[in-house]
Amino acid sequence: MADDFITEVNEEIRLQRLRAAARRWGAVVAGVVVVGAIGGGVWEWQTHARKAAQGAASARYFTALETLADPKHDKSVTQQAEATFQDLADHGPAGVRSYAALRLADLKMQDHDTTSALKAWNSVASDSAAEPALKDLARYMVLNAQTNTADPKTLRPGYEGLAQNGGAWGALAQEGLVGLDLRSGATAEQQKEAQRLLTQISGNADAPEGVRARAQALLETFGDAG
Repeated sequence: MADDFITEVNEEIRLQRLRAAARRWGAVVAGVVVVGAIGGGVWEWQTHARKAAQGAASARYFTALETLADPKHDKSVTQQAEATFQDLADHGPAGVRSYAALRLADLKMQDHDTTSALKAWNSVASDSAAEPALKDLARYMVLNAQTNTADPKTLRPGYEGLAQNGGAWGALAQEGLVGLDLRSGATAEQQKEAQRLLTQISGNADAPEGVRARAQALLETFGDAG
Protein backbone atom coordinates (compact mmCIF):
# COMPACT_ATOMS: atom_id res chain seq x y z
CA MET A 1 0.00 0.00 0.00
CA ALA A 2 2.80 2.38 0.88
CA ASP A 3 4.48 1.77 -2.44
CA ASP A 4 1.22 2.40 -4.31
CA PHE A 5 0.69 5.62 -2.34
CA ILE A 6 4.20 6.86 -3.12
CA THR A 7 3.74 5.96 -6.78
CA GLU A 8 0.50 7.97 -6.93
CA VAL A 9 2.16 10.95 -5.23
CA ASN A 10 5.07 10.88 -7.63
CA GLU A 11 2.68 10.64 -10.58
CA GLU A 12 0.71 13.61 -9.29
CA ILE A 13 3.87 15.65 -8.84
CA ARG A 14 4.94 14.73 -12.36
CA LEU A 15 1.58 15.81 -13.75
CA GLN A 16 1.72 19.08 -11.83
CA ARG A 17 5.14 19.77 -13.27
CA LEU A 18 3.88 19.00 -16.75
CA ARG A 19 0.92 21.33 -16.24
CA ALA A 20 3.19 24.11 -14.94
CA ALA A 21 5.57 23.66 -17.88
CA ALA A 22 2.64 23.72 -20.28
CA ARG A 23 1.38 26.94 -18.72
CA ARG A 24 4.86 28.53 -18.99
CA TRP A 25 5.39 27.45 -22.58
CA GLY A 26 1.84 28.38 -23.44
CA ALA A 27 2.49 31.88 -22.15
CA VAL A 28 5.70 32.10 -24.21
CA VAL A 29 3.97 30.86 -27.36
CA ALA A 30 1.10 33.26 -26.80
CA GLY A 31 3.62 36.07 -26.34
CA VAL A 32 5.35 35.17 -29.57
CA VAL A 33 2.02 35.07 -31.38
CA VAL A 34 1.04 38.47 -29.95
CA VAL A 35 4.41 40.00 -30.84
CA GLY A 36 4.19 38.49 -34.32
CA ALA A 37 0.69 39.86 -34.78
CA ILE A 38 1.79 43.29 -33.60
CA GLY A 39 4.87 43.17 -35.83
CA GLY A 40 2.78 42.09 -38.81
CA GLY A 41 0.29 44.85 -38.12
CA VAL A 42 3.04 47.46 -37.84
CA TRP A 43 4.64 46.22 -41.08
CA GLU A 44 1.31 46.36 -42.91
CA TRP A 45 0.65 49.84 -41.55
CA GLN A 46 4.11 51.01 -42.55
CA THR A 47 3.66 49.54 -46.03
CA HIS A 48 0.31 51.27 -46.37
CA ALA A 49 1.80 54.53 -45.05
CA ARG A 50 4.68 54.32 -47.52
CA LYS A 51 2.32 53.68 -50.42
CA ALA A 52 0.10 56.55 -49.31
CA ALA A 53 3.09 58.88 -48.97
CA GLN A 54 4.42 57.77 -52.35
CA GLY A 55 1.04 58.39 -53.96
CA ALA A 56 0.64 61.82 -52.39
CA ALA A 57 4.19 62.85 -53.34
CA SER A 58 3.72 61.60 -56.91
CA ALA A 59 0.48 63.56 -57.21
CA ARG A 60 2.22 66.76 -56.07
CA TYR A 61 5.09 66.13 -58.50
CA PHE A 62 2.85 65.61 -61.53
CA THR A 63 0.61 68.53 -60.60
CA ALA A 64 3.67 70.80 -60.56
CA LEU A 65 4.74 69.41 -63.94
CA GLU A 66 1.31 70.10 -65.39
CA THR A 67 1.39 73.73 -64.28
CA LEU A 68 4.75 74.18 -66.03
CA ALA A 69 3.43 72.54 -69.20
CA ASP A 70 1.06 75.46 -69.75
CA PRO A 71 2.93 77.74 -72.19
CA LYS A 72 1.18 80.76 -70.67
CA HIS A 73 2.35 80.11 -67.12
CA ASP A 74 3.93 83.09 -65.38
CA LYS A 75 6.87 83.44 -63.01
CA SER A 76 4.73 82.82 -59.93
CA VAL A 77 3.79 79.39 -61.29
CA THR A 78 7.45 78.58 -61.84
CA GLN A 79 8.30 79.70 -58.32
CA GLN A 80 5.50 77.56 -56.87
CA ALA A 81 6.70 74.56 -58.87
CA GLU A 82 10.25 75.15 -57.63
CA ALA A 83 8.99 75.26 -54.05
CA THR A 84 7.13 71.96 -54.56
CA PHE A 85 10.14 70.27 -56.14
CA GLN A 86 12.40 71.60 -53.38
CA ASP A 87 10.13 70.23 -50.67
CA LEU A 88 9.86 66.84 -52.40
CA ALA A 89 13.62 66.74 -52.98
CA ASP A 90 14.21 67.43 -49.28
CA HIS A 91 11.44 65.38 -47.68
CA GLY A 92 9.84 63.17 -50.34
CA PRO A 93 9.97 59.36 -50.39
CA ALA A 94 12.68 57.55 -52.36
CA GLY A 95 12.17 57.74 -56.10
CA VAL A 96 9.98 60.83 -56.11
CA ARG A 97 12.66 62.91 -54.40
CA SER A 98 15.19 62.01 -57.09
CA TYR A 99 12.92 63.09 -59.94
CA ALA A 100 11.92 66.22 -58.03
CA ALA A 101 15.57 67.17 -57.47
CA LEU A 102 16.36 66.67 -61.16
CA ARG A 103 13.42 68.87 -62.18
CA LEU A 104 14.46 71.46 -59.62
CA ALA A 105 17.99 71.51 -61.02
CA ASP A 106 16.60 72.03 -64.53
CA LEU A 107 14.56 75.03 -63.39
CA LYS A 108 17.54 76.46 -61.52
CA MET A 109 19.69 76.21 -64.63
CA GLN A 110 17.00 78.04 -66.60
CA ASP A 111 17.30 80.78 -63.97
CA HIS A 112 21.11 80.72 -64.43
CA ASP A 113 21.46 79.59 -60.82
CA THR A 114 24.19 77.01 -61.35
CA THR A 115 25.04 76.77 -57.67
CA SER A 116 21.52 75.64 -56.71
CA ALA A 117 21.36 73.29 -59.69
CA LEU A 118 24.63 71.64 -58.68
CA LYS A 119 23.31 71.21 -55.14
CA ALA A 120 20.18 69.48 -56.43
CA TRP A 121 22.11 67.18 -58.77
CA ASN A 122 24.59 66.29 -56.04
CA SER A 123 21.72 65.37 -53.71
CA VAL A 124 20.66 62.71 -56.22
CA ALA A 125 24.21 61.53 -56.91
CA SER A 126 24.79 60.97 -53.18
CA ASP A 127 21.39 59.42 -52.41
CA SER A 128 21.92 55.72 -51.64
CA ALA A 129 18.23 55.04 -52.33
CA ALA A 130 18.24 56.65 -55.78
CA GLU A 131 18.12 54.49 -58.90
CA PRO A 132 21.61 53.90 -60.37
CA ALA A 133 20.62 55.40 -63.73
CA LEU A 134 19.40 58.58 -62.03
CA LYS A 135 22.57 58.79 -59.94
CA ASP A 136 24.66 58.52 -63.13
CA LEU A 137 22.51 61.15 -64.82
CA ALA A 138 23.02 63.51 -61.89
CA ARG A 139 26.79 62.91 -61.91
CA TYR A 140 26.92 63.61 -65.64
CA MET A 141 24.92 66.82 -65.28
CA VAL A 142 27.24 68.03 -62.49
CA LEU A 143 30.26 67.46 -64.73
CA ASN A 144 28.63 68.90 -67.83
CA ALA A 145 27.55 72.07 -66.03
CA GLN A 146 31.16 72.76 -65.05
CA THR A 147 32.91 71.78 -68.29
CA ASN A 148 33.64 75.36 -69.33
CA THR A 149 34.51 76.70 -65.88
CA ALA A 150 36.24 74.04 -63.76
CA ASP A 151 39.79 72.76 -64.02
CA PRO A 152 39.81 69.78 -66.45
CA LYS A 153 41.89 67.82 -63.94
CA THR A 154 39.03 67.92 -61.44
CA LEU A 155 36.45 66.81 -64.03
CA ARG A 156 38.38 64.04 -65.76
CA PRO A 157 38.05 61.39 -62.99
CA GLY A 158 34.28 61.85 -62.93
CA TYR A 159 33.94 61.48 -66.70
CA GLU A 160 36.28 58.49 -66.70
CA GLY A 161 34.26 56.78 -63.97
CA LEU A 162 31.02 57.18 -65.92
CA ALA A 163 32.68 56.05 -69.15
CA GLN A 164 33.99 52.90 -67.47
CA ASN A 165 30.57 52.12 -66.04
CA GLY A 166 29.11 52.14 -69.53
CA GLY A 167 25.33 52.15 -69.55
CA ALA A 168 23.19 55.01 -70.74
CA TRP A 169 25.74 57.70 -69.90
CA GLY A 170 28.95 55.98 -70.99
CA ALA A 171 29.07 57.51 -74.48
CA LEU A 172 28.13 60.95 -73.18
CA ALA A 173 30.92 60.70 -70.61
CA GLN A 174 33.36 59.83 -73.40
CA GLU A 175 32.11 62.86 -75.28
CA GLY A 176 32.85 64.91 -72.17
CA LEU A 177 36.41 63.57 -72.14
CA VAL A 178 36.76 64.56 -75.79
CA GLY A 179 35.70 68.08 -74.87
CA LEU A 180 38.42 68.21 -72.21
CA ASP A 181 41.06 66.89 -74.63
CA LEU A 182 40.17 69.40 -77.34
CA ARG A 183 40.28 72.51 -75.21
CA SER A 184 42.34 75.44 -76.35
CA GLY A 185 46.02 74.59 -76.14
CA ALA A 186 45.48 70.82 -76.41
CA THR A 187 48.65 68.83 -76.99
CA ALA A 188 49.17 66.40 -79.89
CA GLU A 189 48.77 63.53 -77.42
CA GLN A 190 45.44 64.90 -76.19
CA GLN A 191 44.20 65.30 -79.75
CA LYS A 192 45.18 61.71 -80.49
CA GLU A 193 43.26 60.52 -77.43
CA ALA A 194 40.25 62.57 -78.53
CA GLN A 195 40.34 60.88 -81.95
CA ARG A 196 40.47 57.46 -80.31
CA LEU A 197 37.45 58.23 -78.16
CA LEU A 198 35.52 59.69 -81.09
CA THR A 199 36.19 56.55 -83.11
CA GLN A 200 34.86 54.43 -80.26
CA ILE A 201 31.75 56.56 -79.90
CA SER A 202 30.95 56.61 -83.62
CA GLY A 203 31.17 52.81 -83.75
CA ASN A 204 29.18 52.21 -80.58
CA ALA A 205 25.73 50.92 -81.53
CA ASP A 206 24.50 51.52 -77.99
CA ALA A 207 25.43 55.22 -78.03
CA PRO A 208 22.61 57.72 -78.66
CA GLU A 209 22.26 58.59 -82.33
CA GLY A 210 22.98 62.27 -81.73
CA VAL A 211 26.18 61.47 -79.86
CA ARG A 212 27.39 59.20 -82.69
CA ALA A 213 26.57 61.89 -85.24
CA ARG A 214 28.56 64.52 -83.34
CA ALA A 215 31.47 62.13 -82.98
CA GLN A 216 31.49 61.43 -86.72
CA ALA A 217 31.34 65.14 -87.52
CA LEU A 218 34.33 65.82 -85.27
CA LEU A 219 36.25 62.95 -86.81
CA GLU A 220 35.75 64.53 -90.21
CA THR A 221 37.56 67.62 -88.97
CA PHE A 222 40.55 65.38 -88.30
CA GLY A 223 40.32 63.94 -91.80
CA ASP A 224 39.50 60.48 -90.46
CA ALA A 225 36.00 60.07 -91.80
CA GLY A 226 35.59 56.88 -93.63
